[in-house]
Amino acid sequence: MKRLALQYLNFKKSLATLSIALAFSGCIGGTAKKEVPLPQWYLQAPNNTAQFLYGEGEGSSIEEAKQNALNNMASRLVVSVSSTIDSSTRSTTSDNGSSYSKDVSKNVKVEVQKIKFTNATVKNSEMVNGKLYTLMEVNRPLLFAQKKGEFDSKDARAEELYSTVDGKAKLDQIHILQDIYPLLKEAKTQTIVLNAINNSFPYTIYTKKYDEYMDRLDAIKRECVINVKTNTDEKYFADNLVDLLNQNKFRISDTMAKSDIIIDIKTSPKYSITSGWNIAKVSTTLSVISDGKVVSNKIIATVGRSSTSQESALEDASKKFRSEIEKQTLDSVIFSK
Repeated sequence: MKRLALQYLNFKKSLATLSIALAFSGCIGGTAKKEVPLPQWYLQAPNNTAQFLYGEGEGSSIEEAKQNALNNMASRLVVSVSSTIDSSTRSTTSDNGSSYSKDVSKNVKVEVQKIKFTNATVKNSEMVNGKLYTLMEVNRPLLFAQKKGEFDSKDARAEELYSTVDGKAKLDQIHILQDIYPLLKEAKTQTIVLNAINNSFPYTIYTKKYDEYMDRLDAIKRECVINVKTNTDEKYFADNLVDLLNQNKFRISDTMAKSDIIIDIKTSPKYSITSGWNIAKVSTTLSVISDGKVVSNKIIATVGRSSTSQESALEDASKKFRSEIEKQTLDSVIFSK
């Protein structure tokens, strides 16, 4: 009997515990908030049209939601940009084996992300489940007009600078074309962005023109005739430079009269002996001369060592001189101001 009474008591306790648990869960269920579905205009945002660009975004504040919507709008344009770059690369490569997008493709998407959509307006906005959801709209023709105005000023500046090339000495022509290269790179990027905004914009006309400008730079470099002279009987430094020039397909002349560029090498070695080693510390000045004028001076310091003689130490220093030119690039040593 006692055992039955104990079992009955335990059963009642379990029943009470279960009742409390059910009641508690019922309370929770009764106070739970119902999730509100997201607005249809957000879930199925409208596609871009010839008149408007769209972007949707969410955030804890209206400003955050708007910014995310504009970022989404830019991302949609990036898809158009990628398509333009791919098709242009294929067509350009098939024409002449080069790709105009090699200097642009990495920058153009960044340029799209930097677009300031100054005429953006809020088409829809709604608070759902504690978050703000927004659909932004931008007038596409107005955006194109704004970006086209910015581009036109760059294009006009590039043409103005390019028009000054003719009649100049070859090294001066190279410097002008090198100076406008960043401008051309920016302009090429903007042509693709403009085409993404307005698909009828004839960007290939401009990119072809800019490529021709830069092709001329390469052509002038290949046409340049270079003479190398030195102030010493030992021609280790001059020979190393001439060898590099030959390897890079530059034209070399033995006479200054037939040269477009003269590179005057002046070496100043200082010798010493340390722990049985012959040491040659050499300061080498390369003066680049064009049209009778010194255009640039570059100083390269090297140290050579030899266990046999000063001359061998000097020859070793000339090899270090060559390595330093390769590190700085031959192009920058000769053609930079």
